[in-house]
Amino acid sequence: MILAGATPLFAEEAGAKPNGEAAEKDWTVITSSYATICVQSGVDLTNAIKKIDVDFAKYDLVEKEIFLERGISEEEKVANKIDILIRKTRRVLDMYPAAFKINIKIYNTQEGLNGNYKEIFEEDANYKAFYVHKFKTIYTSANNLSESVLAHEIGHSVIDSYFTVPPPPKIRELLACYVDLHLRD
Repeated sequence: MILAGATPLFAEEAGAKPNGEAAEKDWTVITSSYATICVQSGVDLTNAIKKIDVDFAKYDLVEKEIFLERGISEEEKVANKIDILIRKTRRVLDMYPAAFKINIKIYNTQEGLNGNYKEIFEEDANYKAFYVHKFKTIYTSANNLSESVLAHEIGHSVIDSYFTVPPPPKIRELLACYVDLHLRD
């Protein structure tokens, strides 16, 4: 799902704590080549890594070396898998926006994700994930985490970043669904 117009995501944007959370220490920030991933405390990174299955991807030599490497941290594994998904999504869409960088915010619970949606849009919802182009941010929860959900939302971010004037919402949704359909090709 793609959404536009929202309130700021991070404390430095709003001058307040993120989503009314107790403090920034409740979040782990992971940086990859294409993303800044904010993971709420309580999210099991080992389980998150298992849920983001990128074994289908046709790795290039660098990606193979990264995953064969022993001793890399859980954070590095998450970052690597997100980057692989982003590269694969861009290949599927054949869209390569310049200086592409997104944010991904992973909540510990669905309730946290729903609360963030309500805070941003002042209405209730129960989505697995959503993307806000204004902040170039994907929001999801640990229990909804999968390569399919992430690739769909990454598709939205690639599409919105690629076009100067984004296509109509139905076309953007069709293209994001196309990513999910052809992710394993």
